[in-house]
Amino acid sequence: MFSLYLILTALCVSVSCQQRRPRIISGPSHPLIVKRKGVATFNWTFELRPSETWNDSIYEVCFGIWISPGFLTTKLMVIGNHGEVSIRRNYESKISCKFNMFRLQVSFTLHDLSREDENNYGLHVELMTRSPLTDTVTLRLEDPPEITNPLQRNITVRTGNDLDIECQAHGVPNPIVTWTRLERVIKNHNLVLKRVRRSDSGVYLCKAYNKAGEDRKEVIVTVSDHNDESPQINSPPHAETGIGRDQPSVDFTVGRFCIDYF
Repeated sequence: MFSLYLILTALCVSVSCQQRRPRIISGPSHPLIVKRKGVATFNWTFELRPSETWNDSIYEVCFGIWISPGFLTTKLMVIGNHGEVSIRRNYESKISCKFNMFRLQVSFTLHDLSREDENNYGLHVELMTRSPLTDTVTLRLEDPPEITNPLQRNITVRTGNDLDIECQAHGVPNPIVTWTRLERVIKNHNLVLKRVRRSDSGVYLCKAYNKAGEDRKEVIVTVSDHNDESPQINSPPHAETGIGRDQPSVDFTVGRFCIDYF
């Protein structure tokens, strides 16, 4: 009776193993949030049936830009079933990878990130005889704020005149900008004081912050009865940042830009 139990158990385990379907078992965090000008690494691990290997079951592993409802619109890198690697033209210095054909692990890294790299990316594992394995992730960039205006730290204005100082900062995501005096928020972006008095003299703090960090800049305002005002403050125009990249034609360069650490 016990022998029969062992036989049935072995059969069940064998059937269960054969019925186990290929799947992705781990992937990058979603969304993947990294610093601008840094690198973003996308790690995936997948599994096949026990009797299957990368060489005999996988046609290719692709990484690229993903578009709904569910396919790669732009292939950036392709790993073949024997470890050969193809990289999209003009991306040779932009992307690299590592992979382990035994452990079924792949890792793709984008370098020198800019706003143009914020996108939806995907993994596409093309199998020989079954539907592909796919996974997607959104890449978001963060950059600590940097205050670019005002440029002057000491400002003198005559009693009774108006004072208008704009605080400008850039960062990813766009920072929140406030003016404070004596630890109390008094204005956002523009510090506007009408018909200033001597009591308006003091230290004003411009603060810019987002999820990635913050920046601060002090401005010392002196209200004087004499005609010794500082030159008028002209804020530089906002710079416009173009978003997007012309999509090149599909053309791949073959080379060993990945490290097979199997």
